Order: sequence, then C-alpha cells, then structure tokens
Amino acid sequence: MRSNFILYYYGFHPSKLRARTLGFQLRLQWNHASNNRLRNFSDSNNINKKPQINNRNRSDDRNFSGCYGNDVISWNMTITRNAKDGRIEEARKLFDKMPQRTVISWNSMISGYCQNGRVEDARKLFDTMPERTVVSWTGMIAGYAKNGRIESARQLFDIMPERNVVSWNAMMTGYAQNGKMEDARELFDRIPYKNTVSWNAMIAGYAQNGEIERARELFDRMPKRNVVSWNAMISGYAECGKLEEAALLFNRIPEPNAIASSAMITTYAQYGKIKDARQVLDEMPEQNVTCWNAMIAGYVNSGQIEEAAELFGKMPERNVISWTSMIAGYFQIGRSDDARELFDIMLERDVASWNAMISGYAQNGRIDDAREVFDKMSERNVFSWNAMIAGYAQNGYAEQSLKLFVTMKHIGMREDLETLSSVLSACANLAVVEQGKQIHQYILKSGLDQDLFVKNALITMYVRCGNIDDACQAFKKMHEHDVVSWNAMIVGYAQHGKGKEALQMFKKMHEAGVEPDHITFVGILAACSHAGLVDEGRYYFDYMMQHHYITPIADHYACMVDLLGRAGLLEEAKDFIAKMPILPNSSMWSTLLSACRIHGNVELGQHAAECLFALEPHNPAPYVALSNIYAVAGMFDDVGKLRKLMKDRGVTKRPGCSWIVVKESLHVFLTGDIDERHE
Repeated sequence: MRSNFILYYYGFHPSKLRARTLGFQLRLQWNHASNNRLRNFSDSNNINKKPQINNRNRSDDRNFSGCYGNDVISWNMTITRNAKDGRIEEARKLFDKMPQRTVISWNSMISGYCQNGRVEDARKLFDTMPERTVVSWTGMIAGYAKNGRIESARQLFDIMPERNVVSWNAMMTGYAQNGKMEDARELFDRIPYKNTVSWNAMIAGYAQNGEIERARELFDRMPKRNVVSWNAMISGYAECGKLEEAALLFNRIPEPNAIASSAMITTYAQYGKIKDARQVLDEMPEQNVTCWNAMIAGYVNSGQIEEAAELFGKMPERNVISWTSMIAGYFQIGRSDDARELFDIMLERDVASWNAMISGYAQNGRIDDAREVFDKMSERNVFSWNAMIAGYAQNGYAEQSLKLFVTMKHIGMREDLETLSSVLSACANLAVVEQGKQIHQYILKSGLDQDLFVKNALITMYVRCGNIDDACQAFKKMHEHDVVSWNAMIVGYAQHGKGKEALQMFKKMHEAGVEPDHITFVGILAACSHAGLVDEGRYYFDYMMQHHYITPIADHYACMVDLLGRAGLLEEAKDFIAKMPILPNSSMWSTLLSACRIHGNVELGQHAAECLFALEPHNPAPYVALSNIYAVAGMFDDVGKLRKLMKDRGVTKRPGCSWIVVKESLHVFLTGDIDERHE
C-alpha cells in the first residue's frame, strides 16, 4: 500500500529524522567539527583496494624536518592545523618526528586528539608528559567534557595540583554543555574568584538548557556585563520564543554593537519578522559586514532570495561568508545554475564555499555535479567528505556512499558523527545489516553511543534492514529519547505489521512526557491501517487535531485513505477524499487504486486510475494496477485497450530489480537479465 512509502519517507530516511532534530537544511559550516576514528570496518566492496581518488589533503612530511628544522613554533602550528582538519594521524607523525618538543607541543597534540574524538589517545599522551602545566590539565578536562565524558573530566579536575579561574570555567562549561546545570551551579558558587567568563558560561548554560529565568537572575546580578552577556540573554530569549523580551533587552544595551545587532537581526529573522530585522540594520549607526551577512542570511532562510540579492549588491564590502550565503540561498530555492554562476566569479573561496556547492548540488539531485566539485577541491575537510557521502546516500547511491567512505579512511581523514550517520543511512538503504553492525560495534567501543543522533540513526538502520528486535534493543539501551527516537520505533513497528506494539510505544511516549509531532501520527495511523484497527485510526486522527493541535497534512490523509481502503470501506474512502480541505495528490489516489485492486472494485478503480493518469501521465504503476483489476474481473478487452493506451502514450513498465550480498560484494539483478550486474 501507499502508506509503506510514507513510512519509508518519514521513518526510515535518516535525513528526515535529522531534519526533525536539527532543522535539516543547507548549513554553512565555518568551523571544523570534531572528527572520530573508525576502526575495524570493512566495506561491502573494495575495502582492501587502493582508492583511485587523489589525496590532496595529505601533507608530504618526508622532507618536513628539512623545512622547519628546530623551529618548534612552525612544527606546533602544523600539528594544530592537521588536527583541526581531521588529519590526526599526520599530526601524530609530525609530533613523533619533532627534534625537540615544548609543553605547547604536547598540549597541541592532546587537544588535537580531543577535537577528533580520541580522548583515550589524548589521555595516554597526557599521562606520559614530562611536565604538565595548568593549561595541560584544563585542556584534558575540556576534551573529556566535549566528548561527553563528564565524569572523567570531574575526576581529573578533582586531582589537579593547582587550578586557576580558567580551569574552574572549563569544568563548569563542560557540565553546562552536557546539560548538568545543577553541577555547574555548584561549581559556580564555589569558584574562589569569578570573572566575566564565569558568569557568561552559567548564563549561556541556563539559556541553552531552557532555564531562561535562572539565566536572567544571574544576568541581573552580574557585577559587570560585556557583549557576550547581552548576546547570551538575547539568544536565550529567542530560543524559547520570547521575542518581546529579547527586543526589550536589546534596546537596553548601553552601547549597541555590531555583534548584538547581528544577534537581534538573526533573532527577528528566525521568527519571520524580516521587516523588524531590516529596521535594526537600517538604524545601526555603524554597519559592518557581519550585520549585512546576518540580514542576507535572514532573507535567504525566509525564501526572499531577490531581496537578499539586492542587499548583496549594495554591500560596501563582502567577505567569503557573504558570497557563500548567497550561493546557499540560490540552492535552497532550486536555482543551481545561479549558485554556480556566483561561485565562479568569487574572488576568494574557502573550503566552506566549496562545501556549500557540494551540499547544494546534492540537495537538488545533481549528484554528478556535486562529485565534480568535490574532485576539483584543492583542500578538503571532514565537512567536504560528509557532504559528498551524505549526498550519495540521500540520492539513492548508497553503494557509492560506502565506497567514498572507504576512500576517506584510506587517505587518513577522520570521520565524525555526521559521517557515521550517513554511512548508517547507506547501510540501511542497501539493507546490508552486517556492515551496519560493524559500524555499531565501533560506535560502542569508541563511546560514541552517547550521541543521541547516532543512536537514532542506529535504530533506523536496524528497522530498515528488517531487524526490529535489534532496533528495540538499541532503543532500550538509550538513556534518553527524543521525539525522533520514539518516531523511529513507532514507524518501525508499523512497517513490520506490529500495529499494537506501535500503539503501545505511543502510550509510553506520552507517559514519558515527549510531545508527538506530525511524523508520530503518520506512524500511528499507518500502524492502525496495517493492523486493521479502523476505529482506533479514526480516533487518533481526531485526537491529533483536538489534543495536539496538529493540522493534518497530505500524508495523514493518505494514511486514512489507506486505513479505510484496506478495511474494504471504499465508498467511505472516496467520500473522505472528496471532503478533504486539500486537493488529493497521487499518493491518495494510488492508495485508493490499490485498495480497489484488492477488493475488486472496478468502477472506483477506474476513477482512481484516471485521476492518476492526469497527475502522472508517464507513471506505469496505475496502468498496471488497473490492468490487473480488469484481468481479475475477466475484462480482457479492456486489458488490451489499456496496453494500447500505454503504448500510444509512450509509457513503459520499468523492469523489476533485486540484489543480494555474496562474500561482501553486491550483486544486482534486473528482470530479463542473463548475467547479474555488479555495482
């Protein structure tokens, strides 16, 4: 039935799950994210073969000592740069080759390991340091906290031989980053000497964790505020939807500055108040490129690309962010050629500009163009690889996604959580559960199973591969669940015909206090449909609107049509479509046509098929379904007429396709093939 497709789209496409948690859109990544090492993974193809892609990222360190000699500063800077770009193995090679090291060299290498998620390697190096400074201790504490190892961070903090305010701030910030605000406050109250950073860390922590009133309490008590203090409060109010309070606070700033103004512009734009955002820009006594960029981003995110282009043209100065924002905007509305034209005339590009092109092309389905840009890059970071790997996975090229991941490993680029989620998506799309399990084992060994998004991707992968029990086990082992976690299980149970289990999961979701969204009810309605629970389906459709104030979208209506159609209530399904406040789409008519085929309703089947012919004239599916209805009814003259109609309209039936994995190689078969096709 058509609801299977809807379930696939919402429940089993990780990019859609990420859309819910992260507001999935074309992101402009100005900073490098932390990378994580993946060991002991074997790809479904060619893992032991040398990749063909040129490795432009690898440093040629064979003559490095001849270039820098005893210049420790240059060695340290290069180690830091390699680690920041994800080339942690190269950074370690350089560290080991240094003719002499300072404590800064050790700190740089430890920081690099932490940035790349390798905290155990960082700790080993930390333990072997010939001497440690307070910076060394603080860096290791921050590394633990950043990677979710907050208990280890606290243990190290407690045994520090000496502390300064930076150490206290690092530990306190770590607690805040991990949502442990009570522990953060306990430290804050104990700090012997608080500086502005201490106050700002607590204010930002409260604001980011939804405790805006406690943030405001500290803000009002601050002995001295700086621009970070004001911005943290403004952003905090914006995050919890208190736009009026954010505006009042902005108007109280003693000396409004470009950073605060940019924050306010972004806040207004985030809530669709573009005119107010523009007013802030126009009333600024001194405008800078940061404010102009914030306004352009606001226009772009609200879909007002022409206004963004007009402002872009008026900018007194532009930087690479200005250009990249416009490129992203054009891609966002599908104007890929305009984005490319702008990219080609950029005077200066950085890796983020190239990444925006890759992501933009991939989002618009132009995967070959994305790969062309990727291959032309003189320098790549982990975001570049993630964009290309995710692009392949999201456009149906799962095997290419896995192959590129293997290439990424071979050249020494460290993957991060985004990479792993895309690889899990590829495994799910190919239904190669063994490869997915290898990824799972790595995630467990490396401690990355604490990341909520990765855990959700794991559930999705197991569900897509047909392992609902493994998905259930992964769900049970999670310490926290968000709406995406619950949706994945609800939709998974629905897809596997376990309607009652899906409804039971929804009950537990309600008891846990997690607010359902429209995807949740797509899963619930589909579960009722698959289990034949007609009355329950009607109830939840009304419950969604009356208790959660969720306006039904096309997919909810399609699920209801499927529910009625499966139960043989074809006339009721037809009336339901006629009374909908939206125009029926192909999904609804396909669902009704499928029900007519099952229940042998020729007349209504003809009506549904004719509607589909009008909406999708070259789609062979409705022709085939109606032909089957005619054949079962013995109307073979009509079968012949329908085949002639298909021929006259140039509609051809696509051959069936299947695949199997044999000895870690994927074998693809098409109907009528003599030999299998290896991909």
